[in-house]
Amino acid sequence: MIETVKNILEKYIKISCETTFIVGFSGGWDSMCLLDIMNKLSKEYGFLLVAAHLNHNWRGKESEAEKERCLAFCEENDITFISDTLTPDLKPSELVAREMRYDFFKRCAEEFEADAILTAHTKSDNAETILYRIIKGTGLNGLEGIREVRDLGGFKVIRPILNFSRKDIENYCIKNELYPNNDSSNTNTKYARNNIRHNIMPAIKVINPNIENSLITLADIAAGNNKVINELMQNIENQITIGDKWLTQNFLILNSAIKQHFVYNLLVKNDLEPSFIKIQELINFITENQKSKTGKTLSVSNDKWLFVSHKYTYFISSEHYVKLEEIINVDKEGLYDFGENIIKIEKTTEKIEKYPKAISCTAYVDLNKTGFPLTIRTRRNGDIIQPFGMQGKMKLKKYFINKNIPEHDRDKTVLLCKDNEVLWVAGVGLSEKLRTFDVPTHKLLLEKQGKNHA
Repeated sequence: MIETVKNILEKYIKISCETTFIVGFSGGWDSMCLLDIMNKLSKEYGFLLVAAHLNHNWRGKESEAEKERCLAFCEENDITFISDTLTPDLKPSELVAREMRYDFFKRCAEEFEADAILTAHTKSDNAETILYRIIKGTGLNGLEGIREVRDLGGFKVIRPILNFSRKDIENYCIKNELYPNNDSSNTNTKYARNNIRHNIMPAIKVINPNIENSLITLADIAAGNNKVINELMQNIENQITIGDKWLTQNFLILNSAIKQHFVYNLLVKNDLEPSFIKIQELINFITENQKSKTGKTLSVSNDKWLFVSHKYTYFISSEHYVKLEEIINVDKEGLYDFGENIIKIEKTTEKIEKYPKAISCTAYVDLNKTGFPLTIRTRRNGDIIQPFGMQGKMKLKKYFINKNIPEHDRDKTVLLCKDNEVLWVAGVGLSEKLRTFDVPTHKLLLEKQGKNHA
């Protein structure tokens, strides 16, 4: 088993004394086996091994005792141990547990600058996952089961013992005198996967004792077919996508099978569990809101929403809703840092032959009309603007609506203001107050941090 694990890791990672691995460690049979194997390999290579234990806090003292046994095992074997405990008010569901685990693993990987995260999924887990997806409703992609490697926010997640059955794992632990935790919740068949493991799989084995291998073979066949399909789909995707966004109207004219494939890929890319019901729900939402100017959102998980407008369809995450509360006072020309942006205000005597479009992040203006001081900030209650080319003023909210700015983008939009009056909505439009009729006095420029401003 050790040699197999090493070979799998070397397919994706160059192992050396400089390597760092995070191992998800519950203390159960599977993770105990994997951590012990990795500990033996660390003696050979000298890499840093970190055991990451998440206490879901669903079983009180039992959960705490399991954590202490995990810590004791790591101390005894000189393995770095890191843990976290979830708040007890979280819903005790498989989906929540999975989301919280991977969020924790990612934070650990960031803290230790890890090369990979290792999880102890087995052949038995894979077979149960495939059967679970068949029961819930899935397509060819879902039939692939658990992949040997996937991406998690820029980190590789590798499953090095995916080719071993639960029986193989148990034999390894017994042979190596390991004493894993026995999580009592693993026998609770109110959880779907436990029901499959303890009731459904044994019933199927009466008909086909080799059901695990049969399901894995099905996964291999599905993976082969998916490679062919994905090559064909790539050409279609190039025609309807701009970056991570879909052109909504182009998506809607596709046939139903291709739509389903697109939505499935969207769920997978965003680390969400795909099912036929979920896929159809998203397609229906896109269809129902295809004419929305400013867009509609559908909650898909704790921190992700599907956004649909008449132009674009894409996922947004909780970070889109983080509002910059900072206010930058501007009393002269210069460079001003604002969040991830840099706003440049410089004098100019350049005669402009063709002015940038309103949606440009560059604007030529007459600041003599307003003068300094100004402020750089995001929207506030009571903000008004005199839109370019208009005599009257309107609320900034109405201006955003007229410009079809999605709700989740409004709190991130950079504004140049004079008190409560907005003079420039960067990348959206100018106020009539800054119109220049001859030679502009100033050039405004919005850029992302990290660009060369020399």
